[in-house]
Amino acid sequence: MDKRILKRFFKDRSLLISFYIFNMAAVITFFHLIEPANTEILYPFSVGVFLLIVYLLIDGYRYYQVNEAIEKKLANQHAVMKVYTEEQKGFYNWIKKMNHEHSREKNEQIEKNKERLYFLSHWMHHLKTPVSVMDLIIQNEKKSQTSSEAIDKLQLENKRLHTAIEQGLTMIRMDSFENDLDIKSIDLLSSLRKVINNRKSEFIYQSVFPVLESKEQAVSIITDQKWNEAMLDQIISNAIKYSSGKEGSKKIKFQVDIEEEAVLLVITDEGVGIQSYDLERVFEAFFTGENGRKYENSSGIGLYLCKKIADRLNHRISIDSKPSKGTTVTIRYLTKV
Repeated sequence: MDKRILKRFFKDRSLLISFYIFNMAAVITFFHLIEPANTEILYPFSVGVFLLIVYLLIDGYRYYQVNEAIEKKLANQHAVMKVYTEEQKGFYNWIKKMNHEHSREKNEQIEKNKERLYFLSHWMHHLKTPVSVMDLIIQNEKKSQTSSEAIDKLQLENKRLHTAIEQGLTMIRMDSFENDLDIKSIDLLSSLRKVINNRKSEFIYQSVFPVLESKEQAVSIITDQKWNEAMLDQIISNAIKYSSGKEGSKKIKFQVDIEEEAVLLVITDEGVGIQSYDLERVFEAFFTGENGRKYENSSGIGLYLCKKIADRLNHRISIDSKPSKGTTVTIRYLTKV
């Protein structure tokens, strides 16, 4: 029995109990005054107290049943609420009405959000078409004549636009992440080579060179290949962006280490690095920090998506960095379910 409910009951009924006792004392005093010979006080007082106790037991039981159900509901536990008094019935009907209106408004909002996401997704897919056409034009121009710096810059900007579109689509897909999962054992090295190759033109243009270090020819991990490659692509994109080799060629090292039941992928660049006071916030949405004021292309979305994907896939991702020295991103994969 919950003592808090009993305390509230007696607190709520304190005025009634006080008034009842006062009324009973007044009646006994009245009959004593009109009949001085009648000195009996204990008997009528006992009867009055007995009737009060009977009333409080009945009323307390009904009060306790309703309030216990409310306590369970507030604690997200199953409870069947039985109402007895007209006041309780009134409140119960009012709550049901408010809950119905809230559910209706919530469902309407969900449908509106679904519609917005649907049109946004289709709009972003349409954006990918001109990006692909531009890429084909660039490739044809490169084949037909000597590649100019203007074509290279156009290709780089086209790639950045494509990356931004992919980020937007990834954010939209995150809402239905669990419905788009295919967890299985894959080769991490193959995925890495695929993602690196997709960024080949950026590596060349920025004079940044990837170096893959692994003692094994194949390394199996448990993950979803598509989502994992989306995460790796974002990390590599950041590493290239902040490792521009204008002052000489720089490297991005991919080191794969095998532990007993896990695989560590350590991605290290030689870029501008991140200030220590910004490190703890790099996984926050839209946080760009000091680097964001120096690089116009910083969106603050990439690492946020990486953290979200890693958490959903049960991978651990961490980041360490020193200004002007570079940044290291470490991902820990499981090799067994």
